[in-house]
Amino acid sequence: MIVRILWLYLVLYNVESLDNYVNEWAAEIKGGEKVAREVAELFDFEFIGQIGGLEDHYLFSKQGEHRSRRAAEHEHTKRLADDPRVKWAEQQVAISRVKRSIISKRDSDKAYRNVYYNDKLFGDEWYLKRDLGVSNDNILAESGKTVKEDLGVIPCWAKGFTGKNVRVAILDDGLEHNHTDLIKNYDPLASTDLNGNDPDPFPRYDPTDENRHGTRCAGEVAMEADNKICGTGVAYDAKIGGIRMLDGTVTDGLEAAALSFKNQYVDIFSSSWGPKDNGKTMEGPSRLTSKALEEGAKYGRRGLGVIYVWASGNGGAYGDSCSCDGYTSSIYTLSVSSATQSRTTPWYSEKCPSTMTTAYSSGSGPDQAMVISTDLHNKCTNRHTGTSAAAPMAAGIFALVLQANPTITWRDLQHLVAFTSRKEPLQENEGWKKNGAGFWVNSRFGFGLLNAVGLVNAADKSTWENVSPQEICEKLSNRHQLPQILTSGDELKIKFKVETCKIRFLEHVVIMVNMSYTRRGDLHIILKSPTQTDTTLLPKRPADNSSDGLKYWPFMSVHSWGENPNGEWTLIVRDSGERKNNYGRLTDVSFKFYGTVHYPKYYTDHYLNLEKVDHETTQSSMNSQKFSANLESPAERQHPSKYSVWEDFLNNKYFDEKLFQWFRQKSKYINDIDHSDSKTDNLYD
Repeated sequence: MIVRILWLYLVLYNVESLDNYVNEWAAEIKGGEKVAREVAELFDFEFIGQIGGLEDHYLFSKQGEHRSRRAAEHEHTKRLADDPRVKWAEQQVAISRVKRSIISKRDSDKAYRNVYYNDKLFGDEWYLKRDLGVSNDNILAESGKTVKEDLGVIPCWAKGFTGKNVRVAILDDGLEHNHTDLIKNYDPLASTDLNGNDPDPFPRYDPTDENRHGTRCAGEVAMEADNKICGTGVAYDAKIGGIRMLDGTVTDGLEAAALSFKNQYVDIFSSSWGPKDNGKTMEGPSRLTSKALEEGAKYGRRGLGVIYVWASGNGGAYGDSCSCDGYTSSIYTLSVSSATQSRTTPWYSEKCPSTMTTAYSSGSGPDQAMVISTDLHNKCTNRHTGTSAAAPMAAGIFALVLQANPTITWRDLQHLVAFTSRKEPLQENEGWKKNGAGFWVNSRFGFGLLNAVGLVNAADKSTWENVSPQEICEKLSNRHQLPQILTSGDELKIKFKVETCKIRFLEHVVIMVNMSYTRRGDLHIILKSPTQTDTTLLPKRPADNSSDGLKYWPFMSVHSWGENPNGEWTLIVRDSGERKNNYGRLTDVSFKFYGTVHYPKYYTDHYLNLEKVDHETTQSSMNSQKFSANLESPAERQHPSKYSVWEDFLNNKYFDEKLFQWFRQKSKYINDIDHSDSKTDNLYD
């Protein structure tokens, strides 16, 4: 019972200010809509409707109530909660949610020449086809092979995987669905307008075009191919929907409605927004939104689980950490970070141990290209930026995977991402570490750069086996160790011994911390696993002057992926600030371990058939001695398939003549490429 009470505190970390109440109430009422309407009528509320796909959860409104702190204790809330048919009731609060793009001084740039498709800006989509060695007079490098640094998307197209029959919804500020590069793939059944309370997510126009964000995110996924417009979407045959939710007041109920919208119909939800990335905000999903995420992941998509893709955040310049964002650090979301064109850390990138993978996006400086997409007023752009651009790019790649294998579960996809993401293109960046199970992880990049063809190959229906059911172990703090006092310059070490957990392969570790402190930004929290994997849960945040401390805040980490949780864990809490009068009490710590009792098949077996390997160069590489020579850690010696035998197969590392011929066939105009400096057509009209 104590454990349940502790974890119910999740609902308390939603917002830091409760001053902006709105005239809406959410209530959990058993008995269906008829009973809910009766309750609303009894207490003189207007019945608005069910909250998205959340069963037994309804939204009421009442005009004329004051937006003040006292509203939370108003008689209306108490009367609702006291009704025996009402399990829970709460007045809604307006919360701040920001789009995760970077404001740019210019909105267009000159285009490069098309290579494969005739879309005007396809030649600018560097993240899809870089370093392929393609030109008029030099089809392949002299060696016949070129190491790839792109996202591995084009080989998926060559295999016939283009996102067909997969539905992706963009949760944002609207979708210009009549755009000529989107209209063919637009799905009205995967769309709604929660700001305007109607089915049409079309954005609201204004002089600044502030509501262009959703249309830009959608184009990355589903721009039509070979139609001479804009660019080519990562999953150009996927169906795209829009959920308009950011152009108005955002509440817990609205977020929940968006994230649970038709979760048996929509396969992938892409969210490029979250709490303010200002280095001092610490917010996450409230009760209804948390429930929507959990139910969507566990029961959505016909029981396989909705895929929730989330942008990791753009607060790096402010010293922010995505550990302070409860959306990206939920076990039910797949958090995506960014890398620049030069394969470095963007200036806006945030660090946290919940980030799973990385896609390309914008960098800094005029030499760093950005992302191609659709724009408002039927225009195109090559200025889409930030982790806002990385998340829908990942969503498009995941659509390719779901087409290849529709039986992939939400947890399967996370395993596949951990297994196939590539350290190699990003290895020159600092922060890489190998955990106790042999996985390379980085607080900025997760498991590495997304590898679409690796994901598709590994997810092959003939070889992939769904991971075993999720097991959960809980561990409370040792009462004789707490509370403990922390002051300026001090450090606390709390040790936990886990002995009876059945999990043998960890997925997520969630650490709930309750602590008061005079300046939260000076706290630095580190977790050490039994295999000595060090993970920074919370770095120092210079801009965070809050004295609120940590109110049962859940820190989530994937940096111990694959490890055995049994053994001694150490939590280190230190003051890393310069203030001389900091003071606080660490009163409670608890752990939740998520994972599997059995090792996943991909981790233990050479389960892929060599006959399915497309590239002869990869076949010869598998027969070389490099695989036995590269085994270093005990985990790798026990499970060599993860880091050796299948490395080149999953990465499609070498480029061969057969695959290039497919590219060449797709390029209708390859012989007409103009190498002059003449300007292209007006691409932005």
